[in-house]
Amino acid sequence: MDSRSGSPKPRKRDRVMHALGLDRFRRSASPSPRGSTSKTRKKLFEGVKTALETVVTVADVFPPLKSTAAGLLVLLKAIDDYGENRKEFTRLSERLKVLSEIMVAFPSEFPEEVGDRFRGLASIVEESQKVLEERLDPKRSKIERFILSPRDKEEVLKITQEISFAIEIAMFRSTIQNEFCTLQVVEGVGWLKARINVIEDFSGTIRTIKKDVKFLRRSELFKKLGEVAGAEYSNPERGTGCTPGSRLALLARLLVWATDPSSPHVFWLSGPAGTGKTAVSKTFCTQLHERRLLGGSYFCTLKERDLQDVYLIIPTLARILAETRPDFGSALQDVLESDEDCRTPTKMALDRQYTKLIHEPAEKVFKSGDLLVICIDALDECRNTDAIAQLLTVLLRTTTRCVKFMLTSRPEMALRESFESSTIHSQLRLYDLEDHIVRADVILFLTERFRNVRAIYQHYQDTWPPPEIEQIADFSGKLFIVAFTAFKYITAPNGVSIERFKEFNRQSDGIEAIDSLYSDIMEEAFKGLKPREQELVHSCLSLLVSAQHPLSPHDYGKLLNKDIHLIREAFKALHSVVEVPEEGIDNGAISIYHASFVDYVTSHTPREQKWAVEKAVAHATTGDACFRIMISMLCFGISGAQTSYLSNDDQPTPLKLASELAYACTAWGDHAIYAGLESEMRQQKVEAFLKGEMVWYWLEALSTMKAVKYGYNILWKISKAGLPTYVRRMLVD
Repeated sequence: MDSRSGSPKPRKRDRVMHALGLDRFRRSASPSPRGSTSKTRKKLFEGVKTALETVVTVADVFPPLKSTAAGLLVLLKAIDDYGENRKEFTRLSERLKVLSEIMVAFPSEFPEEVGDRFRGLASIVEESQKVLEERLDPKRSKIERFILSPRDKEEVLKITQEISFAIEIAMFRSTIQNEFCTLQVVEGVGWLKARINVIEDFSGTIRTIKKDVKFLRRSELFKKLGEVAGAEYSNPERGTGCTPGSRLALLARLLVWATDPSSPHVFWLSGPAGTGKTAVSKTFCTQLHERRLLGGSYFCTLKERDLQDVYLIIPTLARILAETRPDFGSALQDVLESDEDCRTPTKMALDRQYTKLIHEPAEKVFKSGDLLVICIDALDECRNTDAIAQLLTVLLRTTTRCVKFMLTSRPEMALRESFESSTIHSQLRLYDLEDHIVRADVILFLTERFRNVRAIYQHYQDTWPPPEIEQIADFSGKLFIVAFTAFKYITAPNGVSIERFKEFNRQSDGIEAIDSLYSDIMEEAFKGLKPREQELVHSCLSLLVSAQHPLSPHDYGKLLNKDIHLIREAFKALHSVVEVPEEGIDNGAISIYHASFVDYVTSHTPREQKWAVEKAVAHATTGDACFRIMISMLCFGISGAQTSYLSNDDQPTPLKLASELAYACTAWGDHAIYAGLESEMRQQKVEAFLKGEMVWYWLEALSTMKAVKYGYNILWKISKAGLPTYVRRMLVD
């Protein structure tokens, strides 16, 4: 009690909050005036410092909250002592001011997702603190503190920027309007009485130009650039991105690179299969999009033929950029209209593609100070390794005004050689990140996933997160795909999730971990199956591995000559590694979650396993199925055209082929080549097909699908692979 008034004595936390004005939440922070005074910066610094000290003193609700505040205090003091870029210090302080308001009012009960975000922040603050302590010797005298090497000063600036971006990614959503950037607190921070925003001048990046772009989208010229669909990061089939709170250090580092005009124009993020490259790419693209820094994105994938073609990447990106940046679109339209080299952009040499479709229009319209990032994900999943190397050479050697490229891939030899020959790029190998950093991110990923499994969460609700999550994280190592596959295995409908969760405790490292997990999954899938059932599952696996693009349950049934319900039954046990459309959706695609599964079932060891698949044998079997379907279904008038006097597009009723026939007609040649045309029996089968009248019905089918180009290309490949005489005569004729 206060002895003078008899009223209860205010708690320390309440007194500090009142002194700071935190008991009355401000709705927004005014735009920071350029060249703010030293007095203003000092006042802001002291306010933030006091608030963080309060959190350290009273925040016992959630340990990561206290550790984050304590670490931020150390960083803020070091940056204030050593940092020379006051603008960046002020920017960080403004974010910390809002963050401290959130932390001071942190309730005893809070959404788990918000907890995940603070766990991620605690991790990056701890790492940044270690780096600063290594760079800055606390025993230095006050005078010596100001005599830092340029490299040390650069490190202080970099950490300042990375912490600012990490706070933004973890706790804010960014929107840009009327040349101002507004950072709004994420949903879930519901204990605040009002929304708290940070509003800042938005400069140094490409602003939206109010201009009608519909004419660009309608332009016939732009159709020359191809009509690839689904390449952008926003396609949900590319995954869900990073778990909130995870990968903060990596994403912050990427944003520092993206917003620094002096940084290299290419950033290469590499890592083995399963390290989370695509999830990082998606989240990074989202952050760029919020800041109007995203020029375009192209996510390559083995699942779709167009998205494996290197020659479609630049034209597609040029079209995307033209549709979102009208001035660039106008300049590109001028190039397409006036340059004879651009008659067929998708068939141009890669250096000409880049020069004409990206470099020239960009140099014409973008100005100094503009910034733009283009993301190309999973380059290693493109088919033509020589073309990949050529594209990298072009991107590395040609600097385009204001345009940067973020590339991701596995560290394949062809890609490594291209990057090693150039010094004008930044790179980061995901597998080189410190174990404890990746482990913290994997734990966040698993915590979020298992929290949504009702049986598991209810069982451990009072002690969440349970130690089993850390055991699975230890098992997963640095491979997110292992953690994801473990989750799918534990929650598979054919098992008891709570029991699998409790018993999942094995030790392994690196790639061995996922092989071990895949082995367990396949052992479980084949357990108790009769020989005929094993044969069915193996047939499905063989088609899964050899299919030129993901097929539907209907197509599996036709190609394997089985009923659809048998196909679905066969894939039930593979739920952990294969995605199957819901019951009743028989035209949806069956696809793998990750390319590493195909690597596992087609590896040369162990060959004695019941699920092992030989690629050549699988292609031979699928090729035979294609021939069977074509022989049984192809006939005169297969397209359904009612008159030969009208083009296919002008027929009274739309022309259509059965999906299994469409696949067979556009894949048999690839399967024959991959199986090997050295086989005399296979040569005879291909020759018989090409010499018979069936070939004309095949060409009619290709015409219906507007895929005649496939016919020419596959005949040319076959002529080079092993059947030169007759096929070359066909091409000439």
